[in-house]
Amino acid sequence: MEGIKEMVFVIKVIEQDSFIYEFFNTAVMEKTSLTSLSIGRTFHEVHSSKLASFLQEKYRGAVQSRQCVVYEDSFYSAGKQLFYSKTHLTPLFDETGKCTHVVSLVKDVTGEKATELKNNGIRERLEENSARYRALYESNAAAIFTVDLKGDITGGNPTARQLSGYLMKEIVGRNFVDFVFSEDRLLAEQHFLAAVEGKFKDARLNFTSKSSEIMGCLIKFIPISPKGKITGFYMVVKDMTELDKVASLYEAGEKNFQIIAENVHDVIVLMDHQKAYLYLSPSIESIYGYQASHIIGQKPFYNVHPEDVPAITLAFDEAAKSGATYLLQLRLLHKDRGWVWSELNGTPVYDEKKRFKHMVMVARDISLQKEYENQLMHFAYFDSLTELPNRRYFQEYAAEQMEIHDKTQKSLAVMILDIDDFKEINDQWGHEIGDAVIQEFGYRLSTCIHRANMAARLGGDEFVVLVANAEGQEQVANVAASIYQTMEKPFNVKDLSLQVSISMGIAFSLDEKITISAMMKRADMAMYKAKTRKKIHFK
Repeated sequence: MEGIKEMVFVIKVIEQDSFIYEFFNTAVMEKTSLTSLSIGRTFHEVHSSKLASFLQEKYRGAVQSRQCVVYEDSFYSAGKQLFYSKTHLTPLFDETGKCTHVVSLVKDVTGEKATELKNNGIRERLEENSARYRALYESNAAAIFTVDLKGDITGGNPTARQLSGYLMKEIVGRNFVDFVFSEDRLLAEQHFLAAVEGKFKDARLNFTSKSSEIMGCLIKFIPISPKGKITGFYMVVKDMTELDKVASLYEAGEKNFQIIAENVHDVIVLMDHQKAYLYLSPSIESIYGYQASHIIGQKPFYNVHPEDVPAITLAFDEAAKSGATYLLQLRLLHKDRGWVWSELNGTPVYDEKKRFKHMVMVARDISLQKEYENQLMHFAYFDSLTELPNRRYFQEYAAEQMEIHDKTQKSLAVMILDIDDFKEINDQWGHEIGDAVIQEFGYRLSTCIHRANMAARLGGDEFVVLVANAEGQEQVANVAASIYQTMEKPFNVKDLSLQVSISMGIAFSLDEKITISAMMKRADMAMYKAKTRKKIHFK
């Protein structure tokens, strides 16, 4: 258990409603506030009453159902970093059938949660914060040109300059078709017009560099639509010269192909029509940790993540029939690092009678690029200071909950709250202390929120809470009272002890049709009334 990176708990069942920590591994102490002193103690002796009751309910469910219970939750680490988790509770029974222990396996799913977020606003976010995301654009391995709706070049990244051989000032304002090999220009124009009409497909075109070198490239147009309206395109151009050379060398003779394959930095894979591995380049050991001999003879797509196997199988079969190349992003198995995001490019090879012989595939580790993409997703939907969801994520999540509750005819509640006289804290102690107070406030607020409810930072010292299952004002008042109680303790930041008070306004959806934005406005008005009345105000 100490070798498992996930958190593992062994909980002893004293009675049906009494649970004691009997064991947890090192990962628990690294990621939570629990210590060795927590061993032998109950949930209520270690955690707050609300968290202890929540855990007790889950463990009781596992004992009573006598089945594995799975649930998702979030928690703060000892360093106050927000994590999302998926927990598996497995009851264990003795020879008499009595449940004596519950084993809990807690997996960190923060990355998967970020991936689940909608990405329809990412491009606008990129343009609004271009300085923050410039590194991803500038360091991309593919050449990226920006073109307007006429196909005229407006810019490009360093790889674009390197691929074309031109300085950017030499090509800005010229149409990209001018740099396409003359025989392919009609196809290039057709491909661009299709993109303008909303049809985005990969195409193979030959480009001419400044030195008159002809390069076979894979091209794709990605729309730039900062406010839902397309204003231009990213033209992604990938040089396929080396891959084409490798494929042609193999057709000319396997010996020559092997010499090339053993010296490339990507992994080259050959598979026959039955998807049996024919060859893997030695570079697989340095990139994915396996020797080629380990994979030869394994079942088809042995090292592909099970969820990605249908996509690669379909792409392989269609390419074998049509002769088209394909480009996929999928997860490949690394001996030490587990599943690694990779880019796979496949090219079918045929014999002199145009019968399919084998598929040449080139795999590349793009895990670093994926990490950048996940960071972009996180920046778009989470507040960087408190790690709470931001206004955008809150409104999208609240709208989804509104649709659910419209069908179930249950009510929602929205709370708007801020710190009284927060400006005086900034003026007296400085913005660094102010930021520390905001950070501590966000952490405390999150400890009061459970299940489908959500807390988010709107900006400055203003926060919002969604109560997703508001069965009545009394229930919401209990949540509000919990927040007030949590905030009453002094804020100890930077060797200072500050007493902070808050004001709160609450709005209910009740039975009327109302938008989340309207509820937030009502709650905001109620909060300002509460500032004068010095009490919770409902509207």
